[in-house]
Amino acid sequence: MMHRSKIISYLKLGYLLHLMTLLEIILLTILFQTFQINSWLENGNLFFKVILVIPFAILPFFAQFDAYSRYQNYKQLKDHLFIHGFERRIVKPFVKSRCQRDAAFVAAEELGMKKECRKYFYDLGYKWHHFLPDFLSTKPQTLICKSFWLNTFFAKHYKPRFDFKKVNPIADREINQIVFKQFTV
Repeated sequence: MMHRSKIISYLKLGYLLHLMTLLEIILLTILFQTFQINSWLENGNLFFKVILVIPFAILPFFAQFDAYSRYQNYKQLKDHLFIHGFERRIVKPFVKSRCQRDAAFVAAEELGMKKECRKYFYDLGYKWHHFLPDFLSTKPQTLICKSFWLNTFFAKHYKPRFDFKKVNPIADREINQIVFKQFTV
C-alpha cells in the first residue's frame, strides 16, 4: 500500500482537469489582451457587456468543481476497495467518464490494485484516448439534467473511514472483511 499526501493524490487524479483550468486561464488572458476587452468594457453599457463576459470568466471554475467531485469519488472508492479488495462491482459506477476512471485508478494504485483496475478498464474497452464521457454519444440530453450537474460539479463531501497513514493494510483488511461479513449475513 502506498500513502501519498492528499494534495498529491488530488493533483494526480485530476491532472486533466487542472491542465484544462490552466489552459482556459491562459486562453482567457490572451483573448483579453488581444481583443482589448478591458477597454471594451469601459465604454458603453457595462451591465450587458459583463453579462457577455461572465460565462467565459467562470469557465475555469467548472473544471475545479469537477476535480473536487472526483476527489470525493476517490476517497469513497479507496475506502470500499480497502474494505472489500478489488471488485468490479465497486468500480463499475465510476467508469462513465475519464475523470472518474482516473479517480478510480489512483485509489486502486495506492492500495496496490493497479493491475486489476487497468485490466478492468481495458476489458471494458477503454483506452488512453477515451476522454469524453460515455453519455455524450448515447444520451447527450443528460447535459441538461439537474442530477448530472449536481453529481459532476457539486458532489457531497465524503469523510474517509480510515486514516491511511496509520493503517496496516494486510491485518486491517482482514479484520474489516470479517466485521463487514457479519453485517451482511
